[in-house]
Amino acid sequence: MKHRIFGKKLGRNHNERKALFNSLTKAIFISGSINTTQARATAIVPTIEKLSNIIITKSDLIARRELFKVLQNQTWVNNVFKVFKETFGTQSSNFTKITKVKRRFGDDALIVKLSFVKPIKFSNKKEVKINPKKLEKKDLKTKKVVKKTKETKQ
Repeated sequence: MKHRIFGKKLGRNHNERKALFNSLTKAIFISGSINTTQARATAIVPTIEKLSNIIITKSDLIARRELFKVLQNQTWVNNVFKVFKETFGTQSSNFTKITKVKRRFGDDALIVKLSFVKPIKFSNKKEVKINPKKLEKKDLKTKKVVKKTKETKQ
């Protein structure tokens, strides 16, 4: 019996497993879908579901802080938070799906595509406000640079 044993070890120690889960979670929230082995996908699904549920149900500040723990980038947090709220609305569970893709040639492991149920595309572009006064100052400072080239005889 496996009393008080939870989760898969995946052939790694605690720190390696934690890093793997963080990187896989970060990858799915940045790209929208990832290809990985079935064992890794099934191990990471509960983490993604919990984080997705927090984004939808909790207040903005709590959800953004939880996202920042995984993503470690404020622009990604803002974009993921905004797009996720728009896409899933009031849905509170069943955010992910696993689709079988192929068998890996070397060790015959089953490769699956882990993605969100609804098609979602996160953009990591930072919104920049343009100040017209700064543009005018930059135009005055920049001068055309003329390159002098030597002609060679052949």
